[in-house]
Amino acid sequence: MNNHYGEYDHIFQTKIDSWVPINRAVHDFFTQREIDALKRSERTFTCANRIVVFLSFENQFASLGGLAAVAHHLPLWLQKLNEKVLFFTPLHSKNTKTQDAIKNGKLVPVFSKKTLRICNYQGNVSCYEYCGSPYKSYFLEVDERFCAGDNPYAYEDKTELLIDALVFSAAVPFALAQLGVTSNLIFHAHDWETAPIAITSKLAVISNLINSARTLLTLHNSFDSGISQRHKTLFFGKNIPGETILQCTIPLLNGPLTTVSTPFAHELRHDPLQKGIFTDHLQRVFSMNPPIGIENGMFGEPVPPFSKGAIKNAVTGETDDLLSEKNELRNRLLGEIKTIKTDPRVRGSLSITGRNSKTPVFFMSGRLDFMQKGFDVIFNAFEKLPRGSAKLFFCPSSSHTDTRELTFFEKIALKCDGDIIIVPFRLSRGQYNAFLQGASYLLMPSFYEPFGAATEGMMNGTPVVARGTGGLWIQVNPHDGMYVPSFYGSMLDLDKRSDFPTGFLYREDYPDAAAQRNWREVIDLEPSKRLKNPLYTAMVDSAFNALKMAITAFGTKKYYGQMICNGLDSVNQFTWQRAVGKYKKIYDAACFRGSL
Repeated sequence: MNNHYGEYDHIFQTKIDSWVPINRAVHDFFTQREIDALKRSERTFTCANRIVVFLSFENQFASLGGLAAVAHHLPLWLQKLNEKVLFFTPLHSKNTKTQDAIKNGKLVPVFSKKTLRICNYQGNVSCYEYCGSPYKSYFLEVDERFCAGDNPYAYEDKTELLIDALVFSAAVPFALAQLGVTSNLIFHAHDWETAPIAITSKLAVISNLINSARTLLTLHNSFDSGISQRHKTLFFGKNIPGETILQCTIPLLNGPLTTVSTPFAHELRHDPLQKGIFTDHLQRVFSMNPPIGIENGMFGEPVPPFSKGAIKNAVTGETDDLLSEKNELRNRLLGEIKTIKTDPRVRGSLSITGRNSKTPVFFMSGRLDFMQKGFDVIFNAFEKLPRGSAKLFFCPSSSHTDTRELTFFEKIALKCDGDIIIVPFRLSRGQYNAFLQGASYLLMPSFYEPFGAATEGMMNGTPVVARGTGGLWIQVNPHDGMYVPSFYGSMLDLDKRSDFPTGFLYREDYPDAAAQRNWREVIDLEPSKRLKNPLYTAMVDSAFNALKMAITAFGTKKYYGQMICNGLDSVNQFTWQRAVGKYKKIYDAACFRGSL
């Protein structure tokens, strides 16, 4: 196995060894009497009896992205590796899958309509236990909260989401007290929506609701939320320092701040897109608690869609059987396209048959997010290819995919008649697997990608073409040498990995100093007007070159087969056991060095 992932272990160990708590922040938040109460509580914390309280705003019923998958796998593996785990999540009452779970008896009431009081807020809390979970899972319901619908974040008024986050973070310690679990708690929050537990858990200790607790936070993206003085006073009883949730909460963490890949941890402080736009307001708190990357495991079992014999032969360099089975998967994809293309929602068309065996099919899917995903870059690059040299299957998922957001993509699909098909609705799992396994390449052109689904492509026998950013730097072994921005320093050693390619990485050659200014314009412009921006143009040119290389590689069957084989091997590095081993060290740091 080409084990390049281990190269980042020393970065993790160095960062965790150098982490120190910034206790002075506590004096900005609490009175001396409150600090004394917290210190008395700290002295009773026993690491050997710690209980990890895992908090996620998403769950198996209300899922939008990778967080829900992490919220399933990580607690499971924590428990397998001898951590005591409790899982808490909101009960999103207007979510149809949640409603079905209650009707079907999967969510069983534990207590109902208990009155929660915290500072100037009062609400009624009910608790359900998910009886189908391998670890203790609790869903908290609060009157008139968590009402966004099937998308738990989809409020027109974003203040409603803020209040949901504050209410949930207040309700968790209250629910634990009702359950009789009050000591040696390590709250492991995920993203800003659960980060307020860093404050509410301390208020719960001060008020004697719980006995002892410490808080950690993992960021799966760089999203944040403003918080007004009124909402601080309502839930915290005081106007604590900070204009956003993360500004308020990161200084109060009891351990290292973590995120989901080593490169993304670095980018949060150094990438012009992050530090100049998305996280500029967080640079001070990041300097107090520098982010540490811990790569996710695989979102699924690594069961390749090939026979053992074909894989065994490919490992020795004989890829004919592997490619023959890959071609069968391609034919299955073409059959699914014939079925799906009659749907009136489908845009564009693919003129392709089994005879076009030398024509690669690129597959691209995901949330239609013009601020992150970079799908428009690929369309602009694909338009420059000779017609008929490649095919593109695009499956955007969004609550607005039947609106003008698709216009940009439709116009290019018309220009590339027969080469592009757009399926703007959610695929069934069977359809998705057919397209992912049958495609020649998975495309991931993200502007930023904290971790990414590249491993999903490779474990299904599909090489990846991706922009070099975030976790994609680690997941994809590039075809050959490529441009790496100077702000990464020496942390990305790609040369060793190009001997075991699993796809193609591209990155625009553009000065770091100018990138921040140009990124602001790219983000503000609608896709049809972005080509006038020089940074964006450089990105399109870089993607175009990567597509051309991928087309050439697909025509070189032995090389393409070896990329598939390398990918099947490479994904085995991304295990939850490995991730949990690092999180356990984070918990140890919180236990032994995280006291006030």
